[in-house]
Amino acid sequence: MWFIWLILMIGLGVAFYLVLSLGAKSTVDKQFLRRQQTIARAEAGNLAAFFSDFGGSVAVLAQLRTMEQRDANTVRVMEAFVDQWRDRGLVGGIVLTDGRGIVQFNANVTSTSDVGASLADRDYFVRAKGEPERGLPAGREGEFFVSKPVVSRLGASKGQIIVVAASPVHQNGVFTGVVAASVKLKPLTERYLELMKIFDSIEAFLIGQEGDVWYDSTGSLALGTNIFEAGKSGFLGSQALTDAIKDGLRTRQGGELETPENLVAWAPVQAGDRNWLLVVTDPKQAVAKFTAPFLLRQIVIFLVVSLGMLLFGILTSREIRLELNRPTTQKSS
Repeated sequence: MWFIWLILMIGLGVAFYLVLSLGAKSTVDKQFLRRQQTIARAEAGNLAAFFSDFGGSVAVLAQLRTMEQRDANTVRVMEAFVDQWRDRGLVGGIVLTDGRGIVQFNANVTSTSDVGASLADRDYFVRAKGEPERGLPAGREGEFFVSKPVVSRLGASKGQIIVVAASPVHQNGVFTGVVAASVKLKPLTERYLELMKIFDSIEAFLIGQEGDVWYDSTGSLALGTNIFEAGKSGFLGSQALTDAIKDGLRTRQGGELETPENLVAWAPVQAGDRNWLLVVTDPKQAVAKFTAPFLLRQIVIFLVVSLGMLLFGILTSREIRLELNRPTTQKSS
């Protein structure tokens, strides 16, 4: 009899483990996805707020009369702008171009002069100037544009990957150039994505509007790698994730997805008129490590209780048999 009880307890233990593990895994996965979505939104909001403040400051600077007059006071005002942002360690410098995109004035954190370079082919200059023949209107006064990440050609950030906030300069309604200030991408992402460091298992990626990776906390992808060109395997080994990110960039919507290897959440980063995505992932192995102690504890508790019940049942059954046999023994004597 006790053997049947033991088999029954083992069977119930296995069933209990399967039900508990599946239920716990599903619950924990949902909790991790919610946590990642919260983190992604918070960090995306930090980046968006920075570009709103920084781009707004550039737009205000571009509307000053000294930018139209282009005199000795112009450089002083630009140097004051650099000093205002210097302590954050993010800004490389600022330039003022003419209507053809040639740098006429500059100020940077190293206080070196670097004029004469052409920025006419940069996307922010083209968007500020406009191209009527292509149906691209000129930028308005007080408007600012954010560039895609590029390699800097001049100043203190030369050779580094930067993002530029630029605003058009007008004189009597005529476009006369742009004020463009650069932000070094590496320290920017390190500073505004620092919340990611709280959780060791979290990996983060900043995806540009065209699908280029501009931040990778794992260091496994080269900056500028396009995730839409990852082949059939897709980004992080998932074509479904690649398609979801592409849709997120198009619709400017956040989302979440469970892939075979990762739990993934993403949130849009509104950088001026550009839309990026901050993608946060957590390997399922890390989630399994988190749930394993909980499951083990529950199984141990179940086994202890089950064995206790089995022992109680055996002892009770034995006592009952003794009670039933005692009158029979007395009668036969």
